[in-house]
Amino acid sequence: MRQVGVVGLGGMGIALAESLLDAGWPVRCYDIRTEPVATMVARGAEAATSPRALAEASDVVLTFLPGPTQVRHVALDPETGVLAGLRPGGAMLDMSTCGPRLAEVLGEAFDAAGRRYVDCPVSRKAPHMTVLVGGPAGVLGADEEVVAAVSRVIVHCGRRGAGYAVKLLNQQVKYSWYLASSEALLVGSALGLDAETVATAIEESSGSDSGFSTAAEFFRGDAAGIAAHAPASTIEKDLALAEAMAAEAGVRSRLLSAAVDFFVTVGGTPYRGRPYPESSALLQELRAMPPRTGESP
Repeated sequence: MRQVGVVGLGGMGIALAESLLDAGWPVRCYDIRTEPVATMVARGAEAATSPRALAEASDVVLTFLPGPTQVRHVALDPETGVLAGLRPGGAMLDMSTCGPRLAEVLGEAFDAAGRRYVDCPVSRKAPHMTVLVGGPAGVLGADEEVVAAVSRVIVHCGRRGAGYAVKLLNQQVKYSWYLASSEALLVGSALGLDAETVATAIEESSGSDSGFSTAAEFFRGDAAGIAAHAPASTIEKDLALAEAMAAEAGVRSRLLSAAVDFFVTVGGTPYRGRPYPESSALLQELRAMPPRTGESP
């Protein structure tokens, strides 16, 4: 049975280590804090004195760390890092949330040393994680059995760094949606509406789930799905009414204002009479950034 190391015992790392133990995997843990390590030892894990020592005794090392600085240090520190201790054939699977450029740096270092590194950020806690793998199907090799044992689903995102990238896109959607929802509930409160009633009503309506799925229809090329939606002119009207209502309540919703501005722009184009998801084509033009100085278009 493969020996599994876990570095980083925050909430996500503890859930991971506990789930691995529950699934029957031998687990060795490391964290800069002694308390969570002691807790996991009491649950049946072994302790390591450093990421390097943990890697020396592990076939695969799973890291759950606060961000890129910590991941780079844990991976590459020449004295205490994972790469310095990892055995031939061993792998580091990073489940932290980082940017795709870090995957390039770490991947090159691990490749040069004849070891394996894969970005594997996650959504939700173990054993119900969605794991976003930076590579094609098969890139995890024998380690996929370990990951699958504590996950709900594994998505192979295509290339190194793509796991990190997709996780950041998920965060963009999740927290932008949160902010838009919070602003809407704030308007409702200012209007004197009951928060429980408003929340329940929206949860049972399209506002709670169709924003992302509708955008995805366009990028997936789902012509039938796109055609089923209202024209952009209807959305322009609806959002203008919503903005006017918010203004009367004395609330400024920044995300609502941005949506209004976009659909007003759409209203001045041929997309006005088309199903509103088609306006994503215009969005691509409006949101495209010009090349930096010295870069080719």
